[in-house]
Amino acid sequence: MKIKDIFKNIRSEYRYFAQKTWSLKEIGSFWDSVIDYDEINKHTPSYFRRFVDGYRLGDLPDNCDVLDICSRTGQGSAFFWEKNKIKRAVCVDFSREFVKACSRYLGTKGIPFKAHLVESLPLPFRDAEFDAILCFETIEHISEPGIFIKELSRVLKIGGVMILTTPNIIWEPIFYLAPIINMHHSEGPHKCLTRRKVINYIKDSGLTIAKEETTVLVPAGPSILVKMGEWLEAKTQNTLMPYLGLRRIFICKKG
Repeated sequence: MKIKDIFKNIRSEYRYFAQKTWSLKEIGSFWDSVIDYDEINKHTPSYFRRFVDGYRLGDLPDNCDVLDICSRTGQGSAFFWEKNKIKRAVCVDFSREFVKACSRYLGTKGIPFKAHLVESLPLPFRDAEFDAILCFETIEHISEPGIFIKELSRVLKIGGVMILTTPNIIWEPIFYLAPIINMHHSEGPHKCLTRRKVINYIKDSGLTIAKEETTVLVPAGPSILVKMGEWLEAKTQNTLMPYLGLRRIFICKKG
């Protein structure tokens, strides 16, 4: 990696760090630039675990009308459809390129879906339209996460379930460092949230937290190291993991 590229990446990451507010269009423009998103993440075991762990904890009923918010390339909708949890998927993203990629991918799977580009709130859906919501690693990318979670609550049916995941704030320095040294793609505009803030936002939106778990100790690396991390997770689930784990998972219910 060239020195000039490192300094370019430092400038970009500092700009994201210093940014106080940003629009959904800005988020979309950033993700439009991450053209190798799937290629990068297929080498990152922690990426797919958001779906595996969300499914394990979420206990979604079969054949739901599901909103997949910030669906990226559609991997989450495909995973839950294969588990018979989705009757119809409505995939929303702020990135035009991700909407196109999601449509291509889900089209090859034969999944009933609609894909929407959204560039501002409110979401273009009726009150209580969805049985379930998938919200994977999204709220940290929203400039006003409290308003965003209230909007998700609005479109969720009474009795509905939302699987919400977001990074543990102690990993924030890694997210800024990784793209600088070309270890992973940038996260673009974002601010990781404390656990307390996430819980308050969820409760303020009228949702309750049915389950909470912190997962992923070793996000990537040699398979033996990843497996060791998974073993340590199981041994320290109620002791170290809530403090050290990468991903916080909240299973939220309405009503």
